[in-house]
Formats: sequence, structure tokens, C-alpha cells
Amino acid sequence: MNKFALTLATLASLAAVASAQEVPQVGPSLAQEELPLIFLTEERGTEEAPEIDRISPALPKTMAEMMEGEPNVSPFSLGASGGFLRAKNSDEVTWFGGVQARLRMGYFAAEASIQFHQNKYENGDVIVTQFPVQLTAFLYIIPIGPVRPYILGGVGWYRTRTDYKGPFSSIPDDHQNIFGEHLGAGAELFLGPRVSVDADVRYIFLNPTTDQVIGRDFNYWQITFGLNFMF
Repeated sequence: MNKFALTLATLASLAAVASAQEVPQVGPSLAQEELPLIFLTEERGTEEAPEIDRISPALPKTMAEMMEGEPNVSPFSLGASGGFLRAKNSDEVTWFGGVQARLRMGYFAAEASIQFHQNKYENGDVIVTQFPVQLTAFLYIIPIGPVRPYILGGVGWYRTRTDYKGPFSSIPDDHQNIFGEHLGAGAELFLGPRVSVDADVRYIFLNPTTDQVIGRDFNYWQITFGLNFMF
């Protein structure tokens, strides 16, 4: 009986050893190495998917977005103007100077200006002095950006004095108010939120009514430069 029990114990021990050799033990390190990386990522919770907005290219801006990004430019400005003109049949080119005030409203602007110039005719024997007061409307073709081209049109009141000398001294000097119109085009360049410069070409239409100057063509081309300070 003792021999039979000893034999059973020996056989059970051999069976246990054989079973351990056929099924290898898998440790925790081996199991982690065989798991896909994505499961480890989800388990740890430390990895995040990249945001699409960070790598997406910037889309083109609309007109409204571009205008919202413009610097805070005051709509009102006051400045100095100057330039030169050549009246038909005058003796020479005339320089002029003045002041101008402009109010900008998006695509549109309004300007009031006053200037002074003097034209000479008949070798200086006829002198025409004018103080033009002009009201001008502007249409900006491009209303945003540092360079803004425009077209313009308006009316003017021209305080005019005509002096006669030499062979024309027998004609009395004349004072009158002449109304006229003007058309033109130009551009405004913004140097910053408070300073801009402009340049334009205008054609002035004048129709004098005094008998002494009827027949004289006072129409002229005018090139104007301006320096504007925003307030």
C-alpha cells in the first residue's frame, strides 16, 4: 500500500512538471510590450490629437474683415494745400497755396478748401487775383489700405479782382464773384493713423459775367498737393 501511494505521488509530480514546461508564464512586461501603442496612449491619457486650426493655412479676408483691421484713423483732417496751375492764354505758370478740411466716410469724403493765386495776361498788364472757395465730393475707388485713389467733383465760389495797367489802364478795375465747377482724380497716401498726403489733378470751369472780361477764358488745369493732419 505504501508503494502504491508513493507511485501515485511520483506520477502527480511528473505531470505538474510537464504541464509547467508546455505553458510558459507570461509576465506583465511582456504583455505591455505586445500591446499596441494606441491602447497604451488611451490608458495613460497623456497624448492629445493635434488641433486642425493650428496647422490650417489662413483664409483670404473679406472686405468687412479687412476694414475691421484698419488702423483707427480719425475721419476728420485739417491741412495745407499747394500746387500750380496754368490758365489759358496766361503769361506763365502760377503757384498757389491754401488750407483744406476733409471729412471721410468710407467710400466717400467731403472737402472744403480756400486758396489764393494770381494770373497775369497781356505781358502783365492784366492781373487777375482769385480767392477760390471750393466744395468737393470724393469717391474712393479703394476705401482701405495706405493708398486710396479717388475721383472728385464739386463747385466753387471765386472771389475775383481784375487790375488793368499800361495800355489797358483806362479800363476800371473790376471785382466780381464767379461761380464754377471742377472735376478731377487723384490719390491719398496714409503715412500713419494721423497723417496723410494727397495729390490730384482738377480742371476748373469758370464763366465770368462782367462785360470787361467776357471773351476771356479763365478755365484752367490745376495740380494740387495736400498735407493732412487727423483729429
